[in-house]
Amino acid sequence: MHFDEVHSKHFITLSRTPHPHTLMEQALVAMGGGGNEGMSFRKQALAAAGWHYDGLVPFAKHPEHAAKAFNKLRKAFDKAATAEELLKALHHH
Repeated sequence: MHFDEVHSKHFITLSRTPHPHTLMEQALVAMGGGGNEGMSFRKQALAAAGWHYDGLVPFAKHPEHAAKAFNKLRKAFDKAATAEELLKALHHH
């Protein structure tokens, strides 16, 4: 799966088309099985990518940190087809 590079401005600007991080979040939930399992996997993958904030902390509060985590995820997505492969790719970075 390929996604465009994420920039810190994506977290503080509105757009008619979804920013890459929004598409990646949707892909994480789907990859994790959807519903609560998918949301749990999304949280796990974001943590593995370096986003160590609580789920209540918006990405816009730390846009540089969020961009770094999502770009790490982006590279992992290029190498992974499954949830397990994605987590493995994140841990090898």
